[in-house]
Amino acid sequence: MDNPYVRCSIFHTQNFILRLISEKDAKDLLACYSDPKSQEYFNVDNFPHDCRFNTVDEMINCIKFWLMEYSQEAYVRFCIVDKSMNKAIGTIEMFGMIGKYKTDPGILRVDIASNYENINYLSELFSVCVENFYELFKVNTIATKAIAKANDRVTILKKLGFCSSNFHDRPDYYLRSIDGVTAYNM
Repeated sequence: MDNPYVRCSIFHTQNFILRLISEKDAKDLLACYSDPKSQEYFNVDNFPHDCRFNTVDEMINCIKFWLMEYSQEAYVRFCIVDKSMNKAIGTIEMFGMIGKYKTDPGILRVDIASNYENINYLSELFSVCVENFYELFKVNTIATKAIAKANDRVTILKKLGFCSSNFHDRPDYYLRSIDGVTAYNM
């Protein structure tokens, strides 16, 4: 796979397209990032803001920030597009050994509109990450956050081989190694 900071990969699943975020996504994404139900599940650990927005202008400014970070090889923020509506419904962020931070485990964040926070959609999204992100970001382990009340998210993560782990003394993290066996505590 190519370096994601040179040419960002595009992924297709049954229901979604994952591609690099664009300012054109702001209006659609505001539905996700202004929804209190969606906001509960966001992982904003070590992030400069809480990703809670009320206006299209705030969303555009955030997207500009994400694209600046991408240009500096900090992380890739993929837009999740619902194929049936051709509408942005959330984002996936990932970074690892490729780019600025050189971290293994790689960090995966999945922000999605609350009406998509269910077993089927989450399975599809986390599966495409597991199938592609180890190689793309040159990591042996992926870490993601799922709070205890995110029942569907936790169920899918466990089904895909993620294990609850003490990750930098932060609660609610799940890790999965490339071979599906995680024995990782930091």
